[in-house]
Order: sequence, then structure tokens, then C-alpha cells
Amino acid sequence: MGFNYRVDNWFLGFERSIKPKKSGGGSHGFKPGTGITNLKAAGLKKPEVMIKIPKRTGNSSGMKGVKRHLEYISRNGSLELENQDGHKINGTKEIKETLSDWRKFGIPENSPKREALNLVLSMPPGTDPQAVKDAAREFAKEQFNGHQYVFVLHTDEQHPHVHLAVSMRDELGKRMNPRKNDLFHWRVRFAEKMREQGVDCAATKRQHRGKVQKGESAIVRNMQKRGAVSEVQKLQIQELLMAIKDNKRPLHPFLKEHLETKNIIMSEYANLAKELYRAGHKAEAKIISQLNRDVLRAEINTRIQDRFDNVIELVKEHELNR
Repeated sequence: MGFNYRVDNWFLGFERSIKPKKSGGGSHGFKPGTGITNLKAAGLKKPEVMIKIPKRTGNSSGMKGVKRHLEYISRNGSLELENQDGHKINGTKEIKETLSDWRKFGIPENSPKREALNLVLSMPPGTDPQAVKDAAREFAKEQFNGHQYVFVLHTDEQHPHVHLAVSMRDELGKRMNPRKNDLFHWRVRFAEKMREQGVDCAATKRQHRGKVQKGESAIVRNMQKRGAVSEVQKLQIQELLMAIKDNKRPLHPFLKEHLETKNIIMSEYANLAKELYRAGHKAEAKIISQLNRDVLRAEINTRIQDRFDNVIELVKEHELNR
């Protein structure tokens, strides 16, 4: 088994369960060396690509849901959509024509199932928006061949992003069934397409970087701007208030699993660095060694633990200044 084959299988199949998933397919159709390419980019602190499945609001199933979503991402027809054939779609009339094409695939007007997969592909502020759109086009063409889809570039926020709506059924009527690791594979594929556009970037899991906390979602950030509080935040506030009242630091719910995963990753990085060094790739070995040190030094606190620590620190400062 070659070096890249082994590393790619480990990188692409790694799960939080700390049991690497057997791929059986080598590099899963990715370019050989995908694992090392993304780990090197992460070690060099290159920006991480993001792909998210936004939370559905209201009744978004069936053709009614597809129509509602296309109207939303096109800003009621004011933004130009592009479909799987490269055709440009402008205005509400052409959106209706596109929906008619989707109906030919047997999508019912009302359905208990999700009939469209909605993805958001985004990059950090400062990334060339056209590069994001071009990479998204190539990503969709490769990943969703045989499906109806449309996509549109949004530049109304600091981070350029593309909304991609894909029919769950392909031209043969077969439905997609995306799993958790598929989302990671899509990120790796999107990063590959971004690099082809000349944008240096990475696609790694938080565990690969030793991170515990998830980034705050765009939905939560927008709610905070409006002064609203999500149900999750309400529960976190209640948990924090109870911890402060009892003067007891909240527990890490997955500490054992996180530490086991961290040890596995660090061991893998140590072996990778040694193999790269022995093969004469000293610069790459140095980058992976640095990534290993980053994982070692990474904080393992949860967000609620950090907030508790901050409150306790403020209380101590207040008492000292009395």
C-alpha cells in the first residue's frame, strides 16, 4: 500500500468515533495526496472552506418548498441563477420554467420527504467572489451529475458564498442519502476546486486541528445582530447560571472521547512527519510536526466552560478591587 493511499484513506475516513472508516476505494476518487495537501494547508493556517446545510424553516418539502427556496436564494428573481446545463435564469418567469423542468422528474407538489438538498459553499472575507462561483460550478458539475440543480453567488455579506439547490432524485429517480462524512468529502472536493482557481485553502475536520468548539453558525450570528436568542443559547445560559449558583465548573460531556481522538491524531501526525522526513520531504515534515504541536497545545474547553471561567475571573477581579 502506497504512502498517499494510506494517508488519504485515513484522512478521508476519519470519524469522531476514533475508529477510522474503511473506504475500500483508495482515495474515494480524489487526487492522490489529498490528505497531505489539506493537512499541509491546515498546518500553514490557510483558510478553511465551508459547506453547510442550512436549517430548514417552515414547510420546505415538495415542489412548494423548492419554489420557496429558489425565490429566497434569487432574492425573488433579482439575482441570476445558473443551472446544471450552464443556462442563466433571470426573473420569476424563468424560475417558474425551471420548476416545471424539476416536476418532470416526478417531484410531487407536496411531499413528506425533502425533495431538494440546499447547500451553502462559502469562503472567508477577502476571497475573490468569482473564484468561489467558478469553483462551486465545477464542484456541482462533478458531484451532482445527473441531478437538476441551480446555484447563485451572494456577495451581500463579508464572506462570499454560493447557494446550491440540488434535486434529491437524479434523472433515473434514485434518491440521494447524504451522511455526515459526505459533508466532509464535499468540503474536500470544494477545496480542490478552489485550489484549481488559484485560492490556497484547506478542508479538515475540527479534530484534525485539535479543536473542540464548533464555529458559531451564520444563523446564530444573524440572530445576535437582531438581539434575538436561540433555544440552544437559552439552554446554555440556564446551564451557566446553575453552574455559577453551585460554584461548580460545567463538565466536558465528551472529554474521554476527545482525548482518545486527540492521541490517535497526534500519533498519526508523528508517523507522517517521520515518513516524510525519511523520504526527503523535510519542509512538509516540518509543517506536519508543527500541526502536531498545534493539536497538542489546543484548548479542550467547551464554550460553556470558557464562559464559566470568564465569569469567575470577573468576580475575582471585582473582589480584589473592592
